[in-house]
Amino acid sequence: MQGLSEKIYLSLPAPEEGDPVSDHSRIRRALAEEGYSPVHFPLPVLRRLHPLFRSQGGNITVSLVRREGDWAAVDVEPGDTRQRHYGLAADYGSTTIVMQLVDMNSGAVVAEEKTVNRQIRYGTDILTRITYCMEDPARREDLHRAAVETIQELLDKLTESSGIPADRCPVMTVAGNTAMIHFLLQLDAWTVFASPYAPVTTEPGWFFGGELGLDFGGIVYLFPAASNYIGGDIVSGLLKADLQSSSKPRLFFDIGTNGELVIGNRDWMMAGAGAAGPALEGYISPFGMRAAPGAIDRVRIQGKELSFTTIDGEKPVGICGSGIIDLLAQMRINGWINIAGELDPQASDRIRYIPRERQYAAVYALAEESAEGIPLYFSQGDIRQYLDTKAAAYTMIQCLLDTVGVEQDELEACVLSGAFPAHSDLEAAITIGIFPDLPREKYICIPNTSLEGARLLLLDRNSLAKVRDLAENLYCLQFASVPDFLVRMQAAKFIPNTHMEQFPTVRQRLAQGGYL
Repeated sequence: MQGLSEKIYLSLPAPEEGDPVSDHSRIRRALAEEGYSPVHFPLPVLRRLHPLFRSQGGNITVSLVRREGDWAAVDVEPGDTRQRHYGLAADYGSTTIVMQLVDMNSGAVVAEEKTVNRQIRYGTDILTRITYCMEDPARREDLHRAAVETIQELLDKLTESSGIPADRCPVMTVAGNTAMIHFLLQLDAWTVFASPYAPVTTEPGWFFGGELGLDFGGIVYLFPAASNYIGGDIVSGLLKADLQSSSKPRLFFDIGTNGELVIGNRDWMMAGAGAAGPALEGYISPFGMRAAPGAIDRVRIQGKELSFTTIDGEKPVGICGSGIIDLLAQMRINGWINIAGELDPQASDRIRYIPRERQYAAVYALAEESAEGIPLYFSQGDIRQYLDTKAAAYTMIQCLLDTVGVEQDELEACVLSGAFPAHSDLEAAITIGIFPDLPREKYICIPNTSLEGARLLLLDRNSLAKVRDLAENLYCLQFASVPDFLVRMQAAKFIPNTHMEQFPTVRQRLAQGGYL
């Protein structure tokens, strides 16, 4: 295993009058003989060399991090500590940050912690945070500090849960989108969204923890971005999805509030990005919510009857993204809604007119079933908004396929990432037309490719070249430049689609029920 960091044990003679070579030079020469050259010793490490080196009789362990072009010494310890060698991998998300403590000798994940990104106090979405900073550039410090506090919280949690001092790890890999990296580095994130869409940096690279304001003695590597919208989290995800090792085209789709797609193989890759919208996470409905205790996550319909399950088995307080997908798919298959998503009041007494909404709605939890004693419903208007969202996701896939001249049945695999596909039923998502009707074995669902890619790089420094190649050679398509994008979206607003021939298995199920 050739990770980004290595621990080298040295047993060297201490300086004496006949051999007055400096501690620093003595160690550098010994490391060069082992193949580690050039090695940069930052001032904090130089200061720790003496008297440690001499008090230990020349028996020390040096922690090195492999950067592009050199090695950086990040720590010196007394004696042989090679068996205590750990690193950190992090997915730096706009809502949640997840971090893993990894054994660099075995590759095993020792501990994992996640927490809410404290930047949320300045806006639940990235554009709100950018607006906050634009009102006063000094506020960039607020966003930076919130990110640092969150990362520091995770370091403390990992230390507590594992008993291993996470802040003493030699290296941390961090994957985040372009705007989030700008927040962390106190850069102007408006450049990511404003014409000419040229960020301050797409190659942030290596930083000592102290430079970022962290109480972390090691080096932090920030993944590069391919463009303003195809960030380091997607580059990291591609490292895990491994499109570049295949001779046949594969599709990678990281879908959440935003959707980033990449199609390609070992010879070429094309990417695109667009706003999928909050509907996929449940936020369009008055009772929509994130996946949390009391959220309806599964729905089943038999004829006129509806049943559901909730997270942790608690009484329902709302419905999350996976529950909404199930609800729509089950209503379509059982004839509660038609191809246009229109509710049929004759299909079930659960479809009721809601006076205050002035429209029909599907009541998925009756008043006596819900935690608050009120009926929970998904209205006709909610359905229309959801169909806009799912149409955008499907249209992005089709436009990318058409641009590169690949038919969907030519795809070797379709890798789905993000909380949405991780927790949603794939069959239901295909039924309502979010994803193509491919053979199910072609689908690979990985909850967090960004985190997985960060760990892959942590454990394999040879992947640095792959990461750079991905970032530099990924061609990005602007969906706004596709002439018929909006026309395609209109066709995709039906369930599953106006072009039913694209969904043969769904068509068959609808025909069997008499709802085609």
